[in-house]
Amino acid sequence: MSELRRDYFENHFTLAPITSIAPRRRDVCPFCPGHEDLLPPAEMVFTREEGGSIRKMEESEDERVKDWDIKVVRCLSPLVSEKPSQPRETRIPFRKVDPVVGAHYVIIPTRRHDGRLSSMGIDEVALMLLSIQEFGKKMYQRKGVNYVLIYYEEDLKGDQHPLVHMLGLSELPPALTGEIQAHRRTMRESGACPLCVIAEVERSGPRELVSNNQFISVFPWAPSGEFEAWIMPFKHRARFFRLTHTSLNRLAEILTPTLAAMAKAAGSFYMIFYTNSLKRSSMNIHWSIRLRDGGSGFEGIMLSYGIRIYKERPEDHAKKIARHARRAMAELLVEKHRRHGV
Repeated sequence: MSELRRDYFENHFTLAPITSIAPRRRDVCPFCPGHEDLLPPAEMVFTREEGGSIRKMEESEDERVKDWDIKVVRCLSPLVSEKPSQPRETRIPFRKVDPVVGAHYVIIPTRRHDGRLSSMGIDEVALMLLSIQEFGKKMYQRKGVNYVLIYYEEDLKGDQHPLVHMLGLSELPPALTGEIQAHRRTMRESGACPLCVIAEVERSGPRELVSNNQFISVFPWAPSGEFEAWIMPFKHRARFFRLTHTSLNRLAEILTPTLAAMAKAAGSFYMIFYTNSLKRSSMNIHWSIRLRDGGSGFEGIMLSYGIRIYKERPEDHAKKIARHARRAMAELLVEKHRRHGV
């Protein structure tokens, strides 16, 4: 059972411990076609019909979809639990902990084991964006889910089926809260949305990567790493989950070459979405998609969202360190007594 722990000053929070990894056969990828029985039934399945129309379905234990393009399934090793096992801790000052109630799903964006997002075509990326949008709206209908975090990491040297992670959290990630505060501060001082200004200023400039009439991809003025890209709409749009199919296709026209370019330039990278919550009407930030180099094993979640993920509770780590510290103290005291002839 995971716990959401805020630090003393509330500038980050921690998920600890993560759920133990579900056992699986190492010689079989459960996300590849033909191994549907190794996964729970998909809650959404997307298939592209003849003529280009898209069909959306669900699976059951007795009926699995064989000819699929994208599936959404419950994560086999979830970072958050759907039911709390203990009440919220509020009695002790500075000890702030919530049982993490939420949901963790993965989008399987392709049938191909080596089909990374950076190697996909525009139609495939557009369908992936549609699956994020459709399932994100479904996740927001769940009780206790107040923010849907979207995360993908790609390592050209790895041998893992590509997965887009969607985490339903009870609270906004700390980094996003900081971004919202910065947006509001800029709005008060200048009267303009900062990302609207950035999109217009970078248009046709030295840091523009690609653009069309709706979206732009830019290399930021002060990147957080060697390689980074921000994709955003030109006009102020606060609701990614309300984009039309036409806009999703236009977004895919910009995201697809940017993904390919990041893979060429950086090799390993991760992608995160900064979107507004469908349950927080006061949120009105200009949404964006951000690609950054590096990141593995959910490291990008910590770097971009301010959420630290550990496999053991702090108390378990403290027990190990305390054992070493007490042994070292005993040895120091013995040495001190020996020197003084006691």
